[in-house]
Amino acid sequence: MKKTLIILNIAGLLGALIWLMVDKDWEPLITSIGLIGALIAQLSSDKNSSKNLVMKQKGGKNSKNYQSKGNIKITNNDKR
Repeated sequence: MKKTLIILNIAGLLGALIWLMVDKDWEPLITSIGLIGALIAQLSSDKNSSKNLVMKQKGGKNSKNYQSKGNIKITNNDKR
C-alpha cells in the first residue's frame, strides 16, 4: 500500500511540475511544494513503527486490569 501511495505521489508531482513549466503561476508551485513535502514524509516514515511501540500496564494491590481493543464499560456490582 505504501509503495502505491509513493508511486501516485510521484506521478502527481511530475504532473504538477509539467503544469508549472507550462503555466508559471502560484497554483502549480504550491501544489509541487505540497507534493514534495508529502513525498519526503512518506519516504522518511518508518514502515515498522508499530514494532517499536511497547505497551505496559501495572495494577496495584487488590485491583483488576482490563485491556480491550475498543471501549469497555465497567460497572460496580459490589453490594457493600
